Amino acid sequence: MNEKEKREKGELYDGNYDKELLQEREKVKDLCMQYNNIPTSEKEERKKLIKKILGETKENILIESNFYCDYGYNIKTRRKFLYES
Repeated sequence: MNEKEKREKGELYDGNYDKELLQEREKVKDLCMQYNNIPTSEKEERKKLIKKILGETKENILIESNFYCDYGYNIKTRRKFLYES
């Protein structure tokens, strides 16, 4: 079983030497850096990029900068907000 499979099963894993996990973390950290540098007034661009980073989102999502995560695709937003930002 590789390290990603261990992580997905909730087992102890070491993502520091697994090439696939290292590449996934590097990719999402680059995306987070981009997201954090988009002006807050550019709402559509921010929404599009955060949806690319996260695994599952509701239509109206607001995540303030600075946002950081390791993989992103395992984060799912569940609550639908009553207001639109």
